Amino acid sequence: MSRDTKGETRAINMILWQDWDPIGCGVPEDEYKSYVWPVYKLLIDGAPREAIASYLRETADEVITVSVPENRLQLVVDKLIALGVKATGEYGQ
Repeated sequence: MSRDTKGETRAINMILWQDWDPIGCGVPEDEYKSYVWPVYKLLIDGAPREAIASYLRETADEVITVSVPENRLQLVVDKLIALGVKATGEYGQ
């Protein structure tokens, strides 16, 4: 079965836009597009959930400079993991 990279990255973008959304004031759908590929790589590599949460937390805090509540962040990580992007890399999951 071939990988649907376009569909997977689109789904990640939607989760970041709808659920993570540190800015939170009706930003355009592509506002967080630059964060999709780093998240995708974490998922592909089978990164542990804390690595994904840490990336999103640090990006919100340090790059966007708006914190995301921890409960919302954990929900986002749950949704990202639920996408079922297969682990194939260094984390060995």
